[in-house]
Amino acid sequence: MDKQSTAHQHSVTSLHPAQLWIGPHTILVAEAILFLQTIFCTQKGNDHCITCNQVREKQYHAIKWYYPEKQYTLEHMQDILATISFQLNQSQHFFFVIQKADFLTPACANQLLKSIEEPPTGYHFILLAERKEQLLPTIRSRCIIRSFSRGNNTNSHSELFIYFTNTTTPLSPATFLKTLDNTGINERETIELVDELFDFWAAEYTKAIQQNQDKKIEKAKQALTILTNAAQQPPMPGSSKLFWRNLFLQFWQLSNHPN
Repeated sequence: MDKQSTAHQHSVTSLHPAQLWIGPHTILVAEAILFLQTIFCTQKGNDHCITCNQVREKQYHAIKWYYPEKQYTLEHMQDILATISFQLNQSQHFFFVIQKADFLTPACANQLLKSIEEPPTGYHFILLAERKEQLLPTIRSRCIIRSFSRGNNTNSHSELFIYFTNTTTPLSPATFLKTLDNTGINERETIELVDELFDFWAAEYTKAIQQNQDKKIEKAKQALTILTNAAQQPPMPGSSKLFWRNLFLQFWQLSNHPN
C-alpha cells in the first residue's frame, strides 16, 4: 500500500462512528455525496470515475441510503441491523446515510443506539436532519454534530464572498488583494465565511445535477473539494490573510483553467 493510500485509510478509520449533520436537506445530501466520493474515489473525482457516479446515483455497494415515506419504521432498523451483522475485512468500510433523521420515531431511534455508539469495525453512520431538537437526546449525544446553513450572504465580509462565487466574471487578483487588505477578517470570521462558501457551492452542485450540466457539476465539485481541504486546515492566529490568498489562488486557477 502506498503512502497516499495509507493516509487515506487512516483518515477513514479515524472518523467518529456517527455523525449528525443539521441543515437544509438538499444541502446535506449534496455534502454527503461529495464527502462519500472523497472517501471511496480512487481517481480524484474526475468525470469518468465510475465510483463517483455510483455514489452520486446512490448505487455504490458500500453505502446504504435511507429515506422515509412519512416516518421511519422498525423495518428500516431491521435492515440496518441485518447489514451490520456481516463482518467487514480490515480494509473495508460501509456507510449508512439516514436522510431526514428527524423523522426517526422513538422506537426506531432506540433500536439504533447501540449500533451508533459502538458499530462493528468499518461501519459508519451519517444522519441528516433539518431540526436537531426533533432527535432524541440519546441519539444526539452519541454523534459528532455539524451544522450547515443555506448561506444568505449576510456575513460582514460578503465583499470576499463575491470573489469565490462569481461564476461569470473573471477573477481579478489585484482587486481581490485590495479588498482583502480592507476587510481585516479574523480566524473566526474566516471559518464562518468558508462554511457559507461551502453552502453556496453545495447548492450549485445540486442544481447542476438536477439540470444535468456536466461542466457545472465538475466545477462545483472541484470548488467543494478546495473548500473541504481548506476547512481541514484553518488559519493559525494572525494568518487569515495568507489563508485567503492561497484559497483565492486555487479558485483563480479553477476559473482560468476550466475543464
